[in-house]
Amino acid sequence: MKKSLVAVSVIVVLGAAWTGASWYTGKLIEQRMGELVNNANGQIRTLLPKAGVKFAYTDYQRGLFRSQVRYVLQADSSVAGEKALKDGDEVVFIETIDHGPFPLAQLKKFNLIPSMASVHTELANTPALKKLFEVTKGQSLFTADSRISYSGDTSSAITFIPVDYQQNTTSVKFAGAKIDADVSRDMRDVTMSGSSDSLVVATKNQWDQVEQFTLQGLSVKSDSKTGKFDLGIGEQQVGIKQIGFSLDGKETATLVGFNLNTQLGETDKDLNGKLTYTLDALKIQGNDFGSGKLAFAFANLDGQSLKQFATAYNQQVMKAVQAGENLDPEAYQQQITEILIANLPGLLKGNPTVSVAPLSWKNAKGESTFTLNLALADPAQAKESAEPTLAPQSVKKVDATLTIPLPMAVEMTTQIARLQGYSPEEAQKLAQQQVQGIAAMGQMFKLTTTKDDVISSSFQYADNQVDLNGQKMSLQEFVGLFGMFGGAPAEEDGGSELEAVPATPAPAAPAQ
Repeated sequence: MKKSLVAVSVIVVLGAAWTGASWYTGKLIEQRMGELVNNANGQIRTLLPKAGVKFAYTDYQRGLFRSQVRYVLQADSSVAGEKALKDGDEVVFIETIDHGPFPLAQLKKFNLIPSMASVHTELANTPALKKLFEVTKGQSLFTADSRISYSGDTSSAITFIPVDYQQNTTSVKFAGAKIDADVSRDMRDVTMSGSSDSLVVATKNQWDQVEQFTLQGLSVKSDSKTGKFDLGIGEQQVGIKQIGFSLDGKETATLVGFNLNTQLGETDKDLNGKLTYTLDALKIQGNDFGSGKLAFAFANLDGQSLKQFATAYNQQVMKAVQAGENLDPEAYQQQITEILIANLPGLLKGNPTVSVAPLSWKNAKGESTFTLNLALADPAQAKESAEPTLAPQSVKKVDATLTIPLPMAVEMTTQIARLQGYSPEEAQKLAQQQVQGIAAMGQMFKLTTTKDDVISSSFQYADNQVDLNGQKMSLQEFVGLFGMFGGAPAEEDGGSELEAVPATPAPAAPAQ
């Protein structure tokens, strides 16, 4: 009997402790709502300054174990001009909050990690979202289930429901999506991953043809944070299995295997980054046009100067938003240009470098590539130059190469000609003539060389000296080679002038 009394006493004590902790947690949540709203509004002002909207919360009803609140996205009267929402329109998020330390919603999932709260979020059917709820047949487009730790960090699982909707000549089929996100209390650190199987949008054009866009296999991953210069750094990946366009059921263009990877980092003084785009295949009307890649990188970009530029730019954008309809677009563009020019010397302060390694396109007959390595210099540290342009002062080194296999160029040009209505034989003949003409023109102007069925070009610049395909000259001579800026053309070896290559007339396109 005594043991039973002890057990009951322990349960009562634990129940009372849990009740007290839950009540206290509800109070903490209420106190932090202002901070959450302020953080959200700060992000809106930074990322979407022209939206003209703001967050607020209303109708907070706190209970012992569960509370409810409505977060409202509404028009911001302090922002002039056209806004994303009209005055009086509201987008409302209904949140049901299970209090910690052991929220009931988490206990149902057998998650015993102590946390401040578990929150279920969904959209409310307001007049501003009437059409959206018609599309979703009365359901919230998405729901979010979040766990909030006592530190204020949030982990969320967001689910977008499938949509199958048709109105008049337009139809939308969306397979839904899932997103998992971890966000720090101050919103400076964000880790996110998401995926969606498919999206199909079809509509009729003015010629009564059905145009259809298809996206399959979308995936997104991001691990980013706000760095020491208040700029976002980290890694992001976007992948799409296939993007398709069709007309009346016939394929017009298909992109297969598109991927984008970005890496942005920082040191004590500088920012560096790399962006890589890849495309596994491009198909046009069933013809395989090949695959492509672009790798772009930069380093030693002065972080403090970039922060100043971003701050000045954001301030100018805010002024433009507040000016609303009174803003002169040409004047605004001029102001942005002036900001860029004013901050350019600072951006070059760290002697940044830029590279493209490579930009390439490959088809069944070969691969063309372009590479570039560019070293920039701080104009304040550069030697004075007699040149009137900025380039000799800010450009320290340039190294660029281009290679185009002739069979690869002929194959691509042949495919383009066939799309224009030429027969296979005519397209092949026309492509050979055009590629040979381009190769001859490149040699005539000394921009390219042709050897072993490859059009190539190399350009190096450093210390006011240019090396163009092995021919060394000063920068002034290089400019004069093309008669630019009033410069005299460079003399030929032996004094002979280049003979013009006669153009080969292309055959007329066949009658359609």
